Amino acid sequence: MSRTVLGAVVVLLALASSAPAHADAPANEPPRHALVADLGQHVVGFGYQRSLAPWISAQLVASYYQPWTQNINFLGLSGDENKGGDLRGMIARGRVFFYPFGGAPAGLWISPFAQAGVGFGLRGGERRTGSVWAAGASVGYTALLTRAVFLGLGMGVQYHAAQIPGGDTPPSFSRFYPQVEIQLGYAF
Repeated sequence: MSRTVLGAVVVLLALASSAPAHADAPANEPPRHALVADLGQHVVGFGYQRSLAPWISAQLVASYYQPWTQNINFLGLSGDENKGGDLRGMIARGRVFFYPFGGAPAGLWISPFAQAGVGFGLRGGERRTGSVWAAGASVGYTALLTRAVFLGLGMGVQYHAAQIPGGDTPPSFSRFYPQVEIQLGYAF
């Protein structure tokens, strides 16, 4: 994973440094495009966000996925049968951010999302491939730290599931779970 994360950070930085500074946003308007590092609860990903109007942005992110909260029975929400699990995979997440006070990509937001991908988990000593998905919504706030750098934080709830062939026992699961959002981006 560390090579993948390092490689993605290098690509993000290279794209950010070579992107034309604020190409389509005049100095008095917020930037409309962003390269995003999604550092959420179960993911490390990179993607693109576009402000479509002052009150709405759309985002698409590809992520490395590892539901660590399921593997350690975080806060007692996952059950002891998940302890020691090794589920991991790749997901794509699409979401829309609604900014009730305008000002996208900064300010208070409400964001429904859906994600789907492929997961790999051990069942009976054999690595098996299955589906992973989630749908949910979060509420949060994004601040433009500079004209080009933003930080977004949020919390919400998701219905989170993994179906690994061979049964409904771990590494498979299906339940409601808290959602934590951490996003760092380069806006232009």
